[in-house]
Amino acid sequence: MSQTGKAIQTDFELEQYLLELYHEVNSLVYADEDGTSKENKFTEYVMELLAEAGETESIRLCPFVKENKLENILYKINGYGIEEGYETLHIFITHFQDTNQLYRVSKPDFDKLVKWPASFLNAAFKGHLEDIEPSTEAYGLAKLIKDNYKEIDRVNVFILSNGNIPHDPPKNFSLKGLEDTTFIYHVWDAERLHRLSQSRYNREPIEIDFRETLGEVIPCLAMPSENDLYECYLAIVPGSILSTLYRNYGTRLLESNVRAFLQQTGKINRGIRDTIREEPYMFLPYNNGLATTAQEVKTEKREDGQLVITGVKDFQIVNGGQTTASLFHTEKKFKADLSQVFVQMKLTVIKDEDKKNETVPFISRYANSQNKVSELDLTSNNPLLQRLEELSRTTYAIDPEDSNKQTIWFLERVKGQYKEALNKEPTKGKQDAFKLKYPRSQVIIKSEIAKYMNIWHQQPFHVAKGAQKNYNQFLKDVEKDFKKKKPGRVYWQDVVANAILFKATDQLFGRKNQNPIGDTNIKSQTVAYTLSYLHFLTGNRLNLKMIWDTQVIPEDMQVELKRGLKYVYDFLNSLDVALISEAAKAEKTWTALIGRTGHQMNMEVIRKYLITDAEFKARYDSDSTDTEEIQKYNNLEKITSLGIRFWDGLYLYNLNSEILSKYQETNVSMIRKILKESGIMTDRLIQKGAEIVGLISQKGIDIEKITALSKLDDKDLIDPSVLYNRLSRLTDADWKRILDLGEQTRTLSFNEISVLKTVIQKLKRKENIDLKRLLAAQIAIGKLEKFGIKV
Repeated sequence: MSQTGKAIQTDFELEQYLLELYHEVNSLVYADEDGTSKENKFTEYVMELLAEAGETESIRLCPFVKENKLENILYKINGYGIEEGYETLHIFITHFQDTNQLYRVSKPDFDKLVKWPASFLNAAFKGHLEDIEPSTEAYGLAKLIKDNYKEIDRVNVFILSNGNIPHDPPKNFSLKGLEDTTFIYHVWDAERLHRLSQSRYNREPIEIDFRETLGEVIPCLAMPSENDLYECYLAIVPGSILSTLYRNYGTRLLESNVRAFLQQTGKINRGIRDTIREEPYMFLPYNNGLATTAQEVKTEKREDGQLVITGVKDFQIVNGGQTTASLFHTEKKFKADLSQVFVQMKLTVIKDEDKKNETVPFISRYANSQNKVSELDLTSNNPLLQRLEELSRTTYAIDPEDSNKQTIWFLERVKGQYKEALNKEPTKGKQDAFKLKYPRSQVIIKSEIAKYMNIWHQQPFHVAKGAQKNYNQFLKDVEKDFKKKKPGRVYWQDVVANAILFKATDQLFGRKNQNPIGDTNIKSQTVAYTLSYLHFLTGNRLNLKMIWDTQVIPEDMQVELKRGLKYVYDFLNSLDVALISEAAKAEKTWTALIGRTGHQMNMEVIRKYLITDAEFKARYDSDSTDTEEIQKYNNLEKITSLGIRFWDGLYLYNLNSEILSKYQETNVSMIRKILKESGIMTDRLIQKGAEIVGLISQKGIDIEKITALSKLDDKDLIDPSVLYNRLSRLTDADWKRILDLGEQTRTLSFNEISVLKTVIQKLKRKENIDLKRLLAAQIAIGKLEKFGIKV
């Protein structure tokens, strides 16, 4: 590339960031045995940042350059990422200079960065693979694009640089013959990367200039009076605009929406589709429209006095996600003409950012909706539920019928989430595999969490009030508990253990016309009161860990539960009330039960399944917010302990067996490459790798046979969790002494100091640290033992 301009004056924080970035890249190269380039390591590092920020996923370093006979570059890429289902493809192209100063990328160089990946994509889409060496990573990517191009709706091209890029990316870019595929360019230069680091990897808000990107503005009416909390606008939006927005941004538009897209199988969504196709001019009167929010709205007045919306920042569809997605999918699948389709939109600007999370659910609550939204739906974005969903997807349970297999209990935080995830699997075989991993019997919905945990907290009278009221009470109570810390993995295990206990007890009561204990009309109240009574008698010392570990209730314990059911059922029937179901809602009924004596349960049997106060304290004291970090490194250990030969063998095995989807195969290839190079694994890749290990276990595939397929020499891989924990115990004073001694005594080289500085920063931020740099840090510190430094 041509020479760039001289260094640019910048602020202190950006200078500091560029220095950290410089050390980061140098330490990565130093720790790599294969002598990879700094451009590659910079690319890999930035791709990881963007993956952590949710801007991309399934990232893969893929440096490839094709030159002509005059050694001019025809096309070039540095990496790629794919999303499950191939709806979105990410391509990365890099401009890098080995400096800690900010420099300017020239316009001719920028134009090449735009052109090169487009040329590669054009060749790949059209199957011109003869210019790419079949043994390269790029050939595999090109073939993947060729084989799946019909599934690819959008291509995001990320231009990465450690310099300043003051040039605008192309708008409305397209390739001849591929007009149905949307190409979007994203510039991530030093200043934007710095902003990302400052925001702790929050996803950047969607910012839309309607005139510039869509060629039109949106006429609107503003609310007639002003207030300090919000602004509000009413508009009628062309359906083509909404379809284009979904085409460009996908589900990012729906982050505040209470539901995932429910497909076009439901009665309401089929109605939306049919109206678009058969009576598009009737869409406006039939459809209830959108409720949207934004952080900022830009408006102007036309010459005729009409107010128009020209741009929005942090645009989110709070209600109407089904409408928006249906417009896009119907236009794509049926080539529907949206020219006569219009949708009414209410756009609210929340001025106080701190009030946003509190206000948005209320907007959704009171907005009209086509698919009925219950109060339960409206709390889908509650931080507690988001945390529990995250825990549920990464916590493996033993299969009680086969201890070698593992399953996952699936929290359906959003209505329709399980079905949507299942429908994403492209074949019946893959859907069957999904059901094995996430059994339908192990789906837990939000209201059930409230039921199980309020029973555990000895509040069966709230449970008896019904799902909605009980759920509201649960959220009110639990928000106090987790105001200062997030629930950990033990809490989720307790939820599941209580679910297993409830299901077993419910089954023990029996079903109508199948010899039940009694009247099934009060079955739910009897079960709730019986289990709360058990927790009262045992002081909440029932060993939930044992239930979680085994996923079953022991037979002798079931005998006592049935005795408890009979005792509570008789108690409820002894109440002098007109309706037992109503009496069960009163706390005084619970008070009366625990004040009685004479139950027939054998406490000697029950005591076998209790834990001591010390064990109780140890279990729940360990359930801190650090659980996530510990679990991540435990998952990493699962991956690394199998060794590079296993992952290499699994990749080869899958070429013939195809037990993994293409998406999973890409993750296996990424893991294989990273282990070979002792590189960085993102949190998402660690999670996906652990899921693949679980899948292999579920299918009963012989790990030794897979490993034997590899021709590679296995490495003696260290346990990263041990080394990470050892380094994390060092204090700021310890690190200062280490750095001072290393520099003053010249015992450590510049590269070793770079490694230590990056490790220190990552430990503080609780970021991933690749195995090689963990080891390099330990070796560097080991050189200082003669000065009394010990780790």
